[in-house]
Amino acid sequence: MYKYILSILIICLPIVAFAQIDREMPQWVNKLPPANSQKHFYYRVTLGEGETLDKAYANAFAKAMMEARWKLGVRVNVSDDLEALEGKVTSAINVQGQTMSIPINKVCEYWEEYHLGTSKRQIRLYVLWQVADDGRYEPQFEDYTNCK
Repeated sequence: MYKYILSILIICLPIVAFAQIDREMPQWVNKLPPANSQKHFYYRVTLGEGETLDKAYANAFAKAMMEARWKLGVRVNVSDDLEALEGKVTSAINVQGQTMSIPINKVCEYWEEYHLGTSKRQIRLYVLWQVADDGRYEPQFEDYTNCK
């Protein structure tokens, strides 16, 4: 009986190891590409979570916009319920009575599924963004092909 179980483990182990290598977290999740101040943008990763990929994306986008606003000096109320913001957040902000757009470009995404308890499915989505570093200049976003 033990030989049978051991044989199955030996056969399945490389398959499981291969599957884990294939879904290895990309390097950009933990180490951002360098910012390009001459082209007026920086890289940022946000983590969004939700029951679906769409909800996780809305969560990640809301976090990216809140951070971009904060970085530009726009007051951000961190006590706002992020879920309530997800349906309302846009890239347009009001700065001293003038509407200003924050250019933001989604570059890469990586997601993984996990379960809370026994049945509740959750998606954890990491998104790599290029974000304008100043609202006065039009950023020159670059093609980023190293999403793996």
